[in-house]
Amino acid sequence: MAIEKMKMLNIISPVENIHPILEDLVIDGSVHIQNYTKSNSTDSLTMHKVSEFLEDSVDLGSMQKIKFEKTDFKDFFEKLDFISDSIDMKLEINADIDTTYDFQKITARLNSMYSVIAPIKLKMDNLKRIIKEKEYFLENISFLDNADIDISEIREMKHINYHIGTLTKENRIKLRDNYENISAIVLHIGSSEDGESYLIFSPSKYEEETNKILRSLNFKEIDIPDDISGNVSQTSNIVGEQIKKLEKEYGEYKEVIKNINQRYQEEIRQIYSEIHLEEKIEYMKENIAVTNNFFYFTGWIPEGKIDTIISFLESKYKDIILVKENSEDISKEVIPPTKLKNNWVISPFELLVNMYGVPNYNEVDPTFFLGVTYLILFGAMFGDVGQGLVLVVAGFLMQRKSKKGTDSKDYGEILFRIGLSSTLFGFMYGSVFGDEEIIPALVVRPLENINFVLYSAIGFGVILLLISFGISIYNLKRDQNIEECLFGRNGLAGLIFYVALLSFGLQMLLKATLIPNLVLGIIMVASLAALLFKTPLYALIFRQEAHYEEGKGTYYIEGGFDLVETILSLLSNSISFIRIGAFALNHVGLFLAFSTMAKIANSPFIGMAILVLGNIIIIGLEGLIVLIQGLRLEYYELFSKYFKGDGKSYIPVKFIEEAEEV
Repeated sequence: MAIEKMKMLNIISPVENIHPILEDLVIDGSVHIQNYTKSNSTDSLTMHKVSEFLEDSVDLGSMQKIKFEKTDFKDFFEKLDFISDSIDMKLEINADIDTTYDFQKITARLNSMYSVIAPIKLKMDNLKRIIKEKEYFLENISFLDNADIDISEIREMKHINYHIGTLTKENRIKLRDNYENISAIVLHIGSSEDGESYLIFSPSKYEEETNKILRSLNFKEIDIPDDISGNVSQTSNIVGEQIKKLEKEYGEYKEVIKNINQRYQEEIRQIYSEIHLEEKIEYMKENIAVTNNFFYFTGWIPEGKIDTIISFLESKYKDIILVKENSEDISKEVIPPTKLKNNWVISPFELLVNMYGVPNYNEVDPTFFLGVTYLILFGAMFGDVGQGLVLVVAGFLMQRKSKKGTDSKDYGEILFRIGLSSTLFGFMYGSVFGDEEIIPALVVRPLENINFVLYSAIGFGVILLLISFGISIYNLKRDQNIEECLFGRNGLAGLIFYVALLSFGLQMLLKATLIPNLVLGIIMVASLAALLFKTPLYALIFRQEAHYEEGKGTYYIEGGFDLVETILSLLSNSISFIRIGAFALNHVGLFLAFSTMAKIANSPFIGMAILVLGNIIIIGLEGLIVLIQGLRLEYYELFSKYFKGDGKSYIPVKFIEEAEEV
């Protein structure tokens, strides 16, 4: 339940080891190479480290970023996709790859396969198109079977032009409405799946006008092949024979493709795997610095894996230097990537955290706090045994049908967990599908104890806000932002003001005095003063010169507005949690509305239908609203206090991505 520690691995070795070493790192899949700094530098992490060495006057010879001719992997993958589609196979990475491959040979083999398969696929596509056109022609010409028409005579007409084709149902109506504007004879000869079929005769001198009208109606014309003659019946027989010959030829090519699939399927997968690996190696290669004889490479590796990787590389390569560094010993400008490490119960909630932002490497991972509190928030607002179990089943089915590592699986697991929370609170409220007469309430029935529910919601919110202050202070201290830690609105001064304000409000509500109001007033004023004068106070305590970025006047004007905003936000943050109780009451009230309608119906069948429909609406609509409201409380009331979310995810360069792993 934390952010996994990262260590930086520095590798120095002869340039001839570049490919094999990078190959080993890609296959291991633990190295993160992107350079995430507070600046907008586009240099690689390796070059950033090299510049540090150079600044320290360390002689690294003529070390510079590696330059090489980049490979057009897009072309290779397009050819592989074409081949896999052509022979009906699925491209999958072979984990047991032979790393002794010759890249030039496998690309040559790929091009050779492509040159064989592409013409066959082109011929098959062409045959398929011709067959479809002839079948379409045959379907529409069949409507003229009963007419004694000679195709060659129609084609040889000199003063009359003809058109055979189809219109959609909608355009047929347009044609009918414009009969008087068409200088042609329009004969409806039949209907097909594509629309209505027509035979149209028009004088040659009106051909241009007729064509314009037909184009405006998207008339799909059927061309009569030049080699066709005789009456319609004879034409149909000729075209039918042609289709059989074409289908036979298509089947022969299909058999060839089938044989290719059986013979070369594994080889194609192997080529795909090797090219995929080479692409990853080249990507890592872009982050290397070289001299004439040596190369230098730097990457982030999780603390738990770095010793294993070092041992493996040292045993395999004699001429290699490996140096690991702790993140604390590296320049603050270089920020390690964030890899969250949570148990199986809480880990699905990482998705909700990442929707807001990735935790910074130096701040507390909020996943555990969000996971626990979100379960409580949702259950409290949507407490029902029956409806909760429906969510449990829905979440279980969703995660079962989703692939590992996908968002949909995480959503399913979250739904499963909040369903369990809803069920638990349902027992506390004594509610089963909205009915509060089936089981007794273990704690409270919301509608019978409205004040208790609302006050409890606010009290729970106050506890969460106090915890948020604590996390914020801890994060600010870890980030060494002492000024904000002591005097910031989410620091110690803000916490003291909030506690004093709560104490004052509680004493007014209970009409009791534990701490004199004057003392609480002095504490609140002192806290607000600390917030306003935080910069000069910090400078005075640590004997530094106060630094005002935009001048003193602007600083104090903005500080005054910030005080007002702080007071209002603390009050609104606290009151905002009343929605927990409000939704708990609303949940019961909504069911009562459906229950009342069911009773008014005076029919057991209709009444049951209303109750079932009501539960569906409550689960679907209110459940969604409660999901959103719970996230709103987490994001705006709590995360805004302590969570920056300006980190970058740990994305190692891997041969087999997680989504592909089974």
